[in-house]
Amino acid sequence: MNRNSRINRFIKKMLERGITIAMAESMTCGLAAHLLSTCKGTSEVLRGSVVCYHESVKKDLLGVKAGTIKKYSAESGQVTEALARGLKKTINADLHAAITGLASAGGSEGPGKPVGSVFFCLIWRGRTVSVKKVFRGTPLEIREKACLHLYDLILDLVSRPPH
Repeated sequence: MNRNSRINRFIKKMLERGITIAMAESMTCGLAAHLLSTCKGTSEVLRGSVVCYHESVKKDLLGVKAGTIKKYSAESGQVTEALARGLKKTINADLHAAITGLASAGGSEGPGKPVGSVFFCLIWRGRTVSVKKVFRGTPLEIREKACLHLYDLILDLVSRPPH
């Protein structure tokens, strides 16, 4: 299935379920929201997206503690979860999603966190789901793959029976 078909399918499923979303985007720099904006129905699904690329935005706008960033790095599961929790306090939506990662060299990459590592956190109906995945490609390809994977994770979560 090509990119546009996947995005259209995502919007259609969210519309069918009446679910609104908000996103905190670090490494994708707004690409996840931009890709959704190409589909009819996005205005009924997407409440907003915060581009929180710089640490100051993570801290000042979304409430991530400086100690969390220092201890784990800005590109970590812990910071991604903190972003999702801060987003939940900032934007009213049914589902809150955060994404951070390393699309290119120069960040906190290392043996356990190579370039292409992406961290996702979703909060929906009291459930928090955190996922790490490694993608290969150019920085733009990694970002796009991460966005498409984010939509797949969201669809998977909202399709599960309530716990």
